[in-house]
Amino acid sequence: MRPRSPIGAMRFVFLQKDPIPTLATMCLSAVLRQQGHVCDVLIDPAERDIVKSTRRLDPDVVCLSATTGQHVWQLRVARAIKARWAPVILMGGPHPTFYPRVLEENPCIDYICLGEGEGPIVELAAALEGDGDVAEIDNIGWRDEDGTPVYNPMRALEQDLTKFPYPDRAVYDRYDFVRKRRTVSVMATRGCPYKCTFCFNVTLQDMYRGRGKYVRTKPVEVMIGELKDLITRYPHVRQIGFADDIFVLNFRGWGKEFLRRYAEEINLPFSCLLRPDLVTPEMVASLKAANCKMVKIGVESGVEELRVGVLKKGRLDNPGMVTAGRLIKDAGMILYTFNIVGIPGESVDMAMQTAKLNIDMGADHAWTSICQPYPGTHLEDWSVEHGYLDSDAAEKDFQYTYFIDTPLKIESKDALCNLQKLMPLLVNAPWLEPVVRRAIEMKPNVGFELIFKAHYAAGLVRTGQIDVVDMARLIPLTTNYWTKEGTLDPGTM
Repeated sequence: MRPRSPIGAMRFVFLQKDPIPTLATMCLSAVLRQQGHVCDVLIDPAERDIVKSTRRLDPDVVCLSATTGQHVWQLRVARAIKARWAPVILMGGPHPTFYPRVLEENPCIDYICLGEGEGPIVELAAALEGDGDVAEIDNIGWRDEDGTPVYNPMRALEQDLTKFPYPDRAVYDRYDFVRKRRTVSVMATRGCPYKCTFCFNVTLQDMYRGRGKYVRTKPVEVMIGELKDLITRYPHVRQIGFADDIFVLNFRGWGKEFLRRYAEEINLPFSCLLRPDLVTPEMVASLKAANCKMVKIGVESGVEELRVGVLKKGRLDNPGMVTAGRLIKDAGMILYTFNIVGIPGESVDMAMQTAKLNIDMGADHAWTSICQPYPGTHLEDWSVEHGYLDSDAAEKDFQYTYFIDTPLKIESKDALCNLQKLMPLLVNAPWLEPVVRRAIEMKPNVGFELIFKAHYAAGLVRTGQIDVVDMARLIPLTTNYWTKEGTLDPGTM
């Protein structure tokens, strides 16, 4: 059984599938611990039996952070837990936010949280202790006495991020492969102001409209303080990864001051995500001076009518994309790109133009996914409207992964799914194009998946997102990565 908790405290246990620490869990644990509650994390591949390990901790609340696709694993674990005993099970994250019907379709889930969770989870803890009413907690989905699902309204976004404590990294300290990790993620800014149709941010903007400014950034002093605290607690850290949707969004205001302070007071190598249409020589110079080693940018498609017209990914033309990539490369930084194949209306030749654009930009690694009209995104609505997605497919529980397949009705689907697996390799070895064109005409098979995953794993080390020591610690815990269900989110690395 669990160690005794302080009087009046509740025990929360966060369960996750992948051995990669998440900032969402750290942020929620931080506000709970601030209120005196006890928090733990259990990682599936690091436990002999995650259900039994959870039972030994005897939590009051089991927390699941679900992304669409991986929610299938969370629900399987939740059902197994409920079959053995009856803790409260709370599901948060993108999946319940954009598919709240997960509550009415799965009796094993007691509550869901839509959107940002710090305020809701603290208030839910109080309500479960008898100090508050669940019906009054904004962002929470629950069931009334008759078992009917009720979805409370969305609350205003917290505008002052300094009200939240630093992310609780210690919640992962039971695992050496996390505690001793030499590359860690941080986040300075929440939200993205842009309207890419495939992205969850557009839907969240709509959900929070009229409830406060969507994009919020920690003050420079606070972010520097968080980094100093991190380095003090974990002196073995050798690299920082900024997980902001767009880093230094306000370059001339916040960005220049932060990068100057970072160079003077932190100076660890770091990586970040940028939009290509925001890249300027001045920004690149500041990033380089602050010890930026890698920049990630979304290319998505080499066909402007798809990138701009369907995905709404900015207005930059291909020559402008090449200029942005070359600015980054000429400064001596690694260029990591995100790409999509299988976009509605895309042919194999169009997808090959994406490879060519990456090559022209000088991409060191071209991460590539299969287009997914995730529930709640504008791309889902657009795909139904234009006949690329059946309305019943859009309404049912979405179980596709960007590694394997897509529900979209597109021509040359098998070839495009194969090309997705080989695109990163093709960008690194353009001379393979004739071989790739012949290979993608084969039926999809596990060989394509293994090539893709092996190249991606090697790319994590080659591009410096994870060092050899961290990789060695993770290898024993990533056997599921090589299976059909296995995924590792590149945004968390």
